[in-house]
Amino acid sequence: MISNTMKVSLGMAIGAIGVVATPAGAAALDPTFGSAGTTSTAFGGYGAAARVVIQPDGRIVSAGQNALGDFALARYTTSGALDTSFNGTGMVTTTLSGSCSGQARALALQADGKIVVAGASCPNFTATRNFTIVRYNADGSLDTSFGSSGKATVNFYAGASEAYAVAIQGGSIWVAGYAGSGFALARLTGSGTLDYSFGSGTGTVTSTVGTSSALANSLAIQADGKPVLAGYASSGGTVFALTRYTTTGALDTTFGTGGKVLTNVGGTFTGNSAVATSLAIQSDGNIVAAGYANSASGGYYRMAAVRYTSAGALDSYFGSGTGKVLTAIGSGNAIGSDVAIDATGGIIVGGYSSAGSYRQLTLNRYDPYGNQDYSFGPVATAVGSANAAVQGLAIQSDGKIVVAGYGNSPVTFVVARYQ
Repeated sequence: MISNTMKVSLGMAIGAIGVVATPAGAAALDPTFGSAGTTSTAFGGYGAAARVVIQPDGRIVSAGQNALGDFALARYTTSGALDTSFNGTGMVTTTLSGSCSGQARALALQADGKIVVAGASCPNFTATRNFTIVRYNADGSLDTSFGSSGKATVNFYAGASEAYAVAIQGGSIWVAGYAGSGFALARLTGSGTLDYSFGSGTGTVTSTVGTSSALANSLAIQADGKPVLAGYASSGGTVFALTRYTTTGALDTTFGTGGKVLTNVGGTFTGNSAVATSLAIQSDGNIVAAGYANSASGGYYRMAAVRYTSAGALDSYFGSGTGKVLTAIGSGNAIGSDVAIDATGGIIVGGYSSAGSYRQLTLNRYDPYGNQDYSFGPVATAVGSANAAVQGLAIQSDGKIVVAGYGNSPVTFVVARYQ
């Protein structure tokens, strides 16, 4: 799969912004945000934002990592300025002990305003990666009531494990990724300990998916409390892979085949490759997985979206009856990294596309039936003369779209807002 890890530099740096031509009425950078719609934040080195959330008061939190493997967070005001009520500077870094660098990949906001970041580190100075979860108070300080001084780790005893997704449900914290060669899921209490009422008394579950390796990139909790994971698995190439569990951690046999769904998105040719990077559950219970796939041997990746019924079947009302859509954007690879459902049921996918030798921040929208919304875009934004990519997106209550990722040279956190 394509790495979600790039790296970031100290101070504020705004790159030259250019927008690829799009149809009239297309999504456009919001000039009231940052500098012409974009702001960038450097942490002194090499790093990037992985995800973004919007607080109820409209302030924006992004999380990722810096060059040293520290977890890194930035909070912005509604106008795109660093929020100095957050750690005095608007920025926080947290060093994790161990012999390997940490990697922060997931972000969630609790109802009480506390911020949860999940990823991986090597605790206790071992060389084995474990799920790592850090919780912060609303002011950016470590929440010492959580885990050990604000940090918790989960060891699956199945080799290396890394978290790629986190979700909050009531007082529970769900974290998903991989352990060994399969999907991995853990449920923690609000105090940062494993919830032993889940997973046959262990607080964790692992699942073999496909024929060899598999990794869960995303996690969502249904209204009935069942967790759904999405990622990829090996199965004659790589395919979109989803699993659903009961609230006690057993595979949900009412979903797909034995709780698992595998989908060839681009086709079954030699070298087919498809990865679900993100997941959203619609209000009607249908499940949308987004990511990327190639549609020909040796071909470029295309942005992909697949919709499933609540039972795990491909939704025949989506994508001209196939349940799947693939979209070529730009002159090379087009990668979907995050997905959200807007107020009208539209599906917005953020990621990157190529223009010449550079990647650009990219947004695309499908209507509720999977048709390309040409009145929206696709829209691609260059950040200076360097690679840039959306890695996380969120939709404000007013419908504006906030994205976070990396861009500029040296590479920095980049946050942009579109209207």
